[in-house]
Amino acid sequence: MRCQPLAANLLRHRLMAVLTMLFVVVSAARSNDLPTSVLNTLKRFDLGQEGLSIRIESIDSGDVVLDFRSDVAMNPASTMKLVTTYAALSTLSPGHQWQTGVYLLGEVDANGVLNGDLGLRGGGDPYLVEETLLQMLGELRRRGISEINGDIVFDKGLYQLPPSDPAAFDNEPLRAYNVAPDPLLVNFKVIRFWFEPAADGQNVKVTTQPALPNLTIVNDLKQRPGRCRGYQRGIRIDAEPNGREVRFSGEFPSGCKRYSMGRTLLDHDSYAFGLIKNQWQLLGGTITGTFRRDTVPEDAESLFDWRSRPFGEVIRLINKHSNNVMTRQVFLTLGQHYFGAPATIEKSRDAVVAWTEQQALALDDFFVDNGSGLSREARISTAAMTRLLQHAWRSPYMPEFVSSLSLVGTDGTFRRRHKRGALTGRAHLKTGRLDDVSALAGYMLAKDGQRYAISVIHNDKGVHRGAGEAVQDALLRWLYHYEPRPITVNDRASGTGAGESP
Repeated sequence: MRCQPLAANLLRHRLMAVLTMLFVVVSAARSNDLPTSVLNTLKRFDLGQEGLSIRIESIDSGDVVLDFRSDVAMNPASTMKLVTTYAALSTLSPGHQWQTGVYLLGEVDANGVLNGDLGLRGGGDPYLVEETLLQMLGELRRRGISEINGDIVFDKGLYQLPPSDPAAFDNEPLRAYNVAPDPLLVNFKVIRFWFEPAADGQNVKVTTQPALPNLTIVNDLKQRPGRCRGYQRGIRIDAEPNGREVRFSGEFPSGCKRYSMGRTLLDHDSYAFGLIKNQWQLLGGTITGTFRRDTVPEDAESLFDWRSRPFGEVIRLINKHSNNVMTRQVFLTLGQHYFGAPATIEKSRDAVVAWTEQQALALDDFFVDNGSGLSREARISTAAMTRLLQHAWRSPYMPEFVSSLSLVGTDGTFRRRHKRGALTGRAHLKTGRLDDVSALAGYMLAKDGQRYAISVIHNDKGVHRGAGEAVQDALLRWLYHYEPRPITVNDRASGTGAGESP
């Protein structure tokens, strides 16, 4: 008689074990299923699922919330900046500063005249902007120098790069995002043009920031009645990528009180010289010569080394605003740090790979290209990206890294999305967008207080025209309301822990 209860208990235990296994399998399968809201968004934009990859993991437990084609290496656009900047942050430290060497290549007489050249040795500073340059030149004036009776010598031996074609990527050579790196990158080589209707009702006033004495502006713009709208407000730009003349033509709407656009003109050396000459004159100084690229003698004694902002500050400017050329400067710094000067693209690629190996980050089918994500060849999987995000979260430099990402609805490239509502301020995210590419990566705090690492890469025709953002927004809303089911011993043993959607 005792055999029956024993048999019944054994059968009950076996049944429970089977049910538990089935539940785990079903839960794991569900972790591979897209949320209904995401599926509906794909359908609304007539997009398939084959171009989408998603990986979401719990920060606290590491459990996988959603895994959809996460092992497929895809083009991540600007989310690749997270790899470059985190590698640099953990390698160089937040306190790293770039140095621009200032040299007097001649004697200074009693009247403050430098009878010789002023040498500037580029150190790869990614944020040597107009205000910083003015401070640096102001230091020269404070040291008693009032006249430079010679040239400005640019020493750019730190980089060894192939010739750059600013039109190569997308045939937009005047766009700021296509600026190439330079050891003495000044103000990102960008000129902001301001357009205002003239008081005569016929012409258009054009001004620039900064004012460059070596740039010629030909203004053939005319006013037309109308509201302030239309592509570039009807302005046509004709200029050579590195030319010293720009021509504006077309009809500018009289309804525009003020309109601006940033473009890149002049080569790096001409731009830097024009800005230096203008600022030196503003400071009351004079310069009789021009500029040339040359090597500052090794035995030359520097007057001073101008230090950049710490990298802990620079990383925020890079990731929040997705600055390509700043990222590429940091990328080259990594190569120099690992393998010495001169910095090259190949050294930098090898440096990032070496860093991933040192950190035991398995980035399969990974290719960083130029470090910024402005590439058709760059590749990474969402699984690899979330591994990097998890690693960064446990890093001593986590606060600097996370705070460099856009705060949803508040700043950076995410400032206009979810400005109001439940998602505002709930996530730190990096966006990425190229033609036919839309991506997102970072961290999100859900409604119940759980935090998640999330990576989304979407490669599909036309996905950059709003569809990709719509898919991402649907996913973020779903994740905000996500409630994981309790984790069981069987889940831990099986390596799952995926929850059901609410």
